[in-house]
Amino acid sequence: MARPQQPQFQNSHQELSLYSHITSSRQPQILRIISGITGMLPDTSLHHTLVFKPKRPKQLGPGGGTELYYVHLVSRIDETQEAEGKCYDVRKQKWTMTLEDIPEPTRKPVTSRSVLSSDISEGDAVAFMESLGYTFQAAYFTKSERLVHNNVIIKLTQILIPSNPPAPDNTVTPSADEMLGNPFPVSALTPLDPAKSWILKASVRVQSNQDVENLNVGANELKGFKELMKGMCDLEVAERLALDTRVR
Repeated sequence: MARPQQPQFQNSHQELSLYSHITSSRQPQILRIISGITGMLPDTSLHHTLVFKPKRPKQLGPGGGTELYYVHLVSRIDETQEAEGKCYDVRKQKWTMTLEDIPEPTRKPVTSRSVLSSDISEGDAVAFMESLGYTFQAAYFTKSERLVHNNVIIKLTQILIPSNPPAPDNTVTPSADEMLGNPFPVSALTPLDPAKSWILKASVRVQSNQDVENLNVGANELKGFKELMKGMCDLEVAERLALDTRVR
């Protein structure tokens, strides 16, 4: 088996972040508080995420060779398409290809990791990933509320799945495209978590992980926002292995 080709990424940055678990009942209040802090209304969006896994060459074995990482395709869904009666064609969407590294094993007051990305605005992104030697693994949707405070990007996110996700049974085998997911009707999407909880992520982007000055500035901005939210939610460093994107 040939080694999968490494995708060519156009953009890279270092992401500093803090996270908090928000219950369903607290989410509206937290959103209002952050809206007041930022002085802006949230940008509400729905995204489609496809997860791809590189095929591991047989000669490498489970633990040999270079580290391999999962790659995500992410697309913002145009919900007006449903209102206009248009069908959702997963292969005609505009996607952003992303690779998020495992966070650095440091004792910094924030989570720090490298993020690579590249826009795929034309052609069939799924076929492109397959041509690189990647196989489709999973699909899900996310509803996000995004706000900005100075350089801090704040996102409240909830993972959604179709109410009746396609799954093989004794009589019906879903097509490959059905397995990629369809967000329509949006009203049929349901939270993956039965408790309908949300994740609050506050992040700062720094151009390079070698830019120590701006890394420190970004970390301090996150600590400042953490203090603003104190008593309302606890923004903390994420468990490193919970954000591990390496293929095992």
